[in-house]
Amino acid sequence: MNCIFIYNPNSGKGRIKKKFNYIKHALEEKYDPVVIYESSSPDDLIKTAKDACGKYDVVAFSGGDGTFNAIANAICGEEKRPILGYIPSGTVNDLGRNLKIPKNIKKAVQIITKGDIVYHDAGLINDTYFAYVVGIGTFTSVSYHTQQSIKKILGKMAYILDGLEDLIYPRIVNVKIKDLESGEMIEGEYPLVLVLNSKTCGGFNIDRDGHLNDGYFDIICVKKFYKFHSFNILNLFFFGARKKRKITSYYQMMRSKELTIETDDQTYWTIDGEKGMCGNVHITNLHNHFRILVPKRKNKPLSKQFLPEDDK
Repeated sequence: MNCIFIYNPNSGKGRIKKKFNYIKHALEEKYDPVVIYESSSPDDLIKTAKDACGKYDVVAFSGGDGTFNAIANAICGEEKRPILGYIPSGTVNDLGRNLKIPKNIKKAVQIITKGDIVYHDAGLINDTYFAYVVGIGTFTSVSYHTQQSIKKILGKMAYILDGLEDLIYPRIVNVKIKDLESGEMIEGEYPLVLVLNSKTCGGFNIDRDGHLNDGYFDIICVKKFYKFHSFNILNLFFFGARKKRKITSYYQMMRSKELTIETDDQTYWTIDGEKGMCGNVHITNLHNHFRILVPKRKNKPLSKQFLPEDDK
């Protein structure tokens, strides 16, 4: 098997460059040949990953959730999609948490060379792919508004400080959500709406029963709470949501393979932590759409949530 390793030299405070020789030699023990590529921009990263489809068996890469989103957009539209190997090196790394891939570079590289290959759903919002979440409302813009230089110094605290204004003055969005399979609908004003293919979001265990490849999204609409609407958002962050409790005092929940959401044209969506389109969206779950390497389960079969339907 051959492999290309694409990395962002500025991600993770430059830790990747310091471990460059180790990464190269470790990958060469498993793959032949190994090509190392330093991306110069997000567009360059996407182009390189897209060009790798059908040419390389494994695309390994480092970066945060935004980098993962860029890689997903590069490969998900291609017919021949390589296996992904991921070294988390961002600020929050929700995808790394979901897949139990550590930020420790040596351990993450060992997973790329010795881990198990699993299936992962992808999402399509209008014509843009995503890996784990799209959201609208309070706090959703913090991930791309916060300056990179501040994130490097303060880490997660930078997001908290940048989100204080949203905490005091939460944004309210008017949405009409329709599941295209069952016709189920949610309609109203909410301070936060999330469409999740993930257990964690923003570093919090929000969707505690979340599943990464069951073919469905979990849609969570946080309800307004008198004048202090952020109270219910904080409830979700700290206590999470459960599928068995679809309607509670602080959130309403539904599951869907394909849905539409109508909203204000001036409201921007956040896609895997990046700024997306505004207005109405059509969202589709692409079941088992890509493969990724995860930690090997010692003496245990792979969790059913990672297996394709035919193998469960």
